[in-house]
Amino acid sequence: MVEDCNEKRERADEAPATPVATLRLEQVCHGYGSDPVLEGVDLSVGAGEIVCLLGASGSGKSTLLRIIAGLEPLQAGAIFFDGAELARPGREPPPEARRFGLVFQDHVLFPHLTVGGNVAFGLRGHEAREREARVARHLRQVGLEGYGDRYPHTLSGGEQQRVALARALAPEPVVMLLDEPFASVDATLRRRLREDARRALRASGVPSIIVTHDAREAMEVADRIAVLHRGRILQDDAPAAVWRTPAVRFIPELLGESNAIEGTGAAGGVETRFGRVDPRGVEIRPDEPCLVVVRAGSVQLAPGASGDPRVVDTRFLGDRHLVTLEAGDERLRTLHATEPGVAPGARVRLAFDPAGVLVYHKGDNDSHLP
Repeated sequence: MVEDCNEKRERADEAPATPVATLRLEQVCHGYGSDPVLEGVDLSVGAGEIVCLLGASGSGKSTLLRIIAGLEPLQAGAIFFDGAELARPGREPPPEARRFGLVFQDHVLFPHLTVGGNVAFGLRGHEAREREARVARHLRQVGLEGYGDRYPHTLSGGEQQRVALARALAPEPVVMLLDEPFASVDATLRRRLREDARRALRASGVPSIIVTHDAREAMEVADRIAVLHRGRILQDDAPAAVWRTPAVRFIPELLGESNAIEGTGAAGGVETRFGRVDPRGVEIRPDEPCLVVVRAGSVQLAPGASGDPRVVDTRFLGDRHLVTLEAGDERLRTLHATEPGVAPGARVRLAFDPAGVLVYHKGDNDSHLP
């Protein structure tokens, strides 16, 4: 596996030069024994850009971040920074020499130091006035102005993670790397923390990579989303493009609130147990089996008759209503902004918004999320 990646890397060296990105990965591969974890990963992140590595557990995203940081050896491929080669197998600077800021899920703050002392920890060698100015500036950036004299145990989890972000930014790193930075924060505080982190990272002007398994988090924080699955990047694009035109059917499932159902090609459309859908430019032959991904918010319900799909459950979710439908041995979850007016046991007809329906050939990455 690693040998194959090195061969691809050598061929890339012979290709014409491409415009230099601030941080660039070429054909990065990694494995444990015979098990591949990363296979030929190419990724670039420009100055001031935030890229989210989005993937399920075991996709290789944290391993990739650790390789960039120098915490894992680079087995194959190369890493470039500012147009110069930073690392290749056997020629890798240690983590402390890379000047990369790191933020992990666990805050790992020093309990015996104040908030200001934690943020100033990486500023040894700077004059006292410069340290104080940087601490104040970065605490202000993360919304903790005036917290400098407090101790970590007096802070909430979200406040502690803000301190960790300020501490990573204070030495003015050339790259920021964040591994599931909001996962341990209470859900009610997570959105505010994401907003604060995005603002601070954009203000820093450096390339930033955030690892997450949370699709909503990636959509809210990222300028670009790189979807990683089984060690490969399936799509690398702006959040809107990843949502509207997912490259493979795995992606809308990963993004959430989608259903995968069976379909069969028919004249002028695709037949499913829940009704006919529009393949939207995908050529499906008559009687060809296919897979249909339906976004939960793209379905309208109307009273049906015997033989139509059956309502099996309804739930109120606060801002939306969830209706679970059943047809044969398949189920479909639909979301509605207003009360849908149906009850368990009712038969319904479905109308699909074509923008929320994605049709894939049966062999197009038809494995469900692990």
